[in-house]
Amino acid sequence: MRGVAKRYLLFGRRRDRAMALIGRTRHLTYLAALQDIDLEVAQGEAVGIVGENGSGKSTLLRLVAGISTPNAGTVRTTPPVAPILELGLGFHPDFTGRENAVLYGALLGISEEAMTERLGDVLAFAELGEFENQPLRTYSSGMAARLAFAVATNVDPQVLVVDEALAVGDGAFQKKCIDRMVRFKEHGRTVLFCSHALYQVTSFCGRAVWLHQGRIRMQGPSHDVVREYESYLMQREKRRLSDEAAADRAWAPGIPAGRLGRLGRLRVLDLGGAPVDTVDAGAGFQVELVVESLDARASFHVAVAVDGQDGRCVFAAATHWDGVAPVTGAARHVVRLRVPCFPVASGGFSVSGFLFDENGLHTYDQVVAPDAMRVAGARWTPSLLRLDHEWDVPA
Repeated sequence: MRGVAKRYLLFGRRRDRAMALIGRTRHLTYLAALQDIDLEVAQGEAVGIVGENGSGKSTLLRLVAGISTPNAGTVRTTPPVAPILELGLGFHPDFTGRENAVLYGALLGISEEAMTERLGDVLAFAELGEFENQPLRTYSSGMAARLAFAVATNVDPQVLVVDEALAVGDGAFQKKCIDRMVRFKEHGRTVLFCSHALYQVTSFCGRAVWLHQGRIRMQGPSHDVVREYESYLMQREKRRLSDEAAADRAWAPGIPAGRLGRLGRLRVLDLGGAPVDTVDAGAGFQVELVVESLDARASFHVAVAVDGQDGRCVFAAATHWDGVAPVTGAARHVVRLRVPCFPVASGGFSVSGFLFDENGLHTYDQVVAPDAMRVAGARWTPSLLRLDHEWDVPA
């Protein structure tokens, strides 16, 4: 795939569609779904495609599958290419499961005779039971996905293109699909795998491509790409929360009415006091909070929360929970929370600070650190925690 671009015409009026049909499109605007895409995938390689909705993932896979053609650049694949894209693509709702299997095989270049010979294996894998002779419109989304996957992986494709097909179906079906894709890769077939389940991408794919706004933002080892993508997602969410908090607080020129204080700054430091955005696995860190007070006689409690990428709180501490006296008697306070050991293996984490009243009940303010705190391990691991352990294996 070299210099690939894909654009879609945008129609503001019905007349625009009519003009496009006769080739008069110069006055129309375009949506650039893909731009300047250069990608090579070797035989026997599994490559994951990640990115936000609307980033161009499905468009890229449709080009590889030959369902769509690029406006610029070239796409070359080794046939046959078996795509598993939108549920029901290539199926007829009034045909039975058997008939749709033969139809889908024909679309992939397999003759009716050859497909009929394979029909037993296809239906056994799909596990349709009595529904194999029922029309597709009576199927659940999981049953349709099972049938599509069964056909696509029984036509001996050189390239398998999978777009979120494993998002439906039960765990047993997903396990069967993964096992079959692993065998495909071991037999030298190529797999392009698009999924929002990033743990599947890192576990199955040796390499990954991150699409962002129609361009390749990063490609490389799947663990590295997924780590950067997850960090981006968390930072995006943090920016959203920070923007909402800033709009809600409207600080300028001072502390809003009804509030006695605010948090002026939050920083993550190493144990020596230097600002950091990355700490070693198992190492400690500090969080520095600056409390600004409107009334030197006011008293405040503070709290810190460390959240994982899934939004779950990994660690939290508060002065009023820990029996620490509130800060008071000044217009500005610098408070530090020291965590000597953070037993986390790897990952990115958001750090938030909270300002409470003297009872620890009313929230005056909340801020989020501008940058994620990243814990860097020596190697990739699916584990959240870094715990001492030992094995006892019989000789």
